[in-house]
Amino acid sequence: MKQKKYRIEKDSLGQMQVPSDVLWGSQTQRSLQNFKIGHELVSLDLIHQLAVLKAACAIANYKCKKMSKQKADLIARVCKEIWEGKLDKHFPTKAFQAGSGTQTNMNINEVIAHRANQIAKKNIIHPNDDANMSQSTNDSYTSSTNMTAIYVFNKYLVPAAESLINSFKKLEKKYANVVKLGRTHIQDAVPLTFGQEVSGWRFAIETDLKNAKQAIETQYYLNCGGTAIGSGCTAPKHNYDHYCINKINRILNTKKFKVVGNKYYASWSKGTIAYAHGAIKALAMDLYKIAQDIRFLASGPRSGFGEINIPQNEPGSSIMPGKVNPTQCEGMAMMCINVFGYDSSIAFLASQGNFELNTFGTYLIQDFITSVTLLSDMINSFNIHCVSGITVNEDRMSELVNNSLMLVTQLKDAIGYEKSAAISKYAYKHKVTLREANRHLNIIPDREFIKIVDPKKMI
Repeated sequence: MKQKKYRIEKDSLGQMQVPSDVLWGSQTQRSLQNFKIGHELVSLDLIHQLAVLKAACAIANYKCKKMSKQKADLIARVCKEIWEGKLDKHFPTKAFQAGSGTQTNMNINEVIAHRANQIAKKNIIHPNDDANMSQSTNDSYTSSTNMTAIYVFNKYLVPAAESLINSFKKLEKKYANVVKLGRTHIQDAVPLTFGQEVSGWRFAIETDLKNAKQAIETQYYLNCGGTAIGSGCTAPKHNYDHYCINKINRILNTKKFKVVGNKYYASWSKGTIAYAHGAIKALAMDLYKIAQDIRFLASGPRSGFGEINIPQNEPGSSIMPGKVNPTQCEGMAMMCINVFGYDSSIAFLASQGNFELNTFGTYLIQDFITSVTLLSDMINSFNIHCVSGITVNEDRMSELVNNSLMLVTQLKDAIGYEKSAAISKYAYKHKVTLREANRHLNIIPDREFIKIVDPKKMI
């Protein structure tokens, strides 16, 4: 077996052996020794957004006459390689780390320096002095956290939710005139169409997505140039932050990013990202309810509601032949519960700012990313393997509507609440239809009963 080769790297604590085939340096290597916790790595989505920020900082340093054009261009070139995913294998830091993200910030600084020096064929870029110029982990990591929250929300969650909305729209249109029984308190209620029921699902997701989009807007305010505590110590005082923001907007093809109003606040507060995830939790709450409704409406096939059919994706039992389970609905319910848990974690982590810094931001953004990406995947799966294949059992729906005692509600205006209740109670007690009960009680002529008690008039 080929023996692994190492090189010697130095930092302020001394020397470290680093594998010779990697671009990271001693501080990254130290993090691998000190945080052997779990298998989850820092999200590459965050690394790529951090690279965009680092490129913008380099250009801003050049514009402020603090860095040479050669160095700024070299750093920006390497950062482009990073956000394009060409150097992904050189980011090994664990998601569960402490120190407010210093390990990850130095990981990217070291990669930028080593790769830049490879390109230049000489040692021209230093990880701290150049790649991290006019920055601190405390402003770089917090700014890239905001950028990443926006990125994963727009890349994963928005298209998944919009696709589900479109599937609901198709069901809504297809079954606009199919009458079924409504239910409140898990008891029979007045009728509606299946299209109307689905319209409620569709509108819920549209509303939740709209609210989440509004909430994510809070992430566009960055504290570039705040450095360690918000004071901007070591950063140029004039226009550096605006140069950074302008470059970020150009790279990401947007005009939305702005300098935060108070950088001291931005150094420690995680309230806006907790707020944004709270809106995502609200989406999960409605998805949980919708998945459970679909699960119950498809229950049976003979001893449940049996009003709708969902796709039969896989055998549901190792012992009961022919059994098929609503696995996508169950998966969605479990995923939503997971999102509720992530929301609690994010809220707790966001509350832990002490003095001028929240040191728990590393796992907060990891929880946000994981929550959003997993929920997005589950929405896509739920849509493809369940919602888009839903069909209706019209005969079963008609049977349940016609046998419902709550059709008596339509009589209330004609004969009053008390007489209507008498018909309902008699029908229930004697196990007959409402029409038969009315005939026995002789409250209203049969021809008028037929004319009034029409389910289609109740929707």
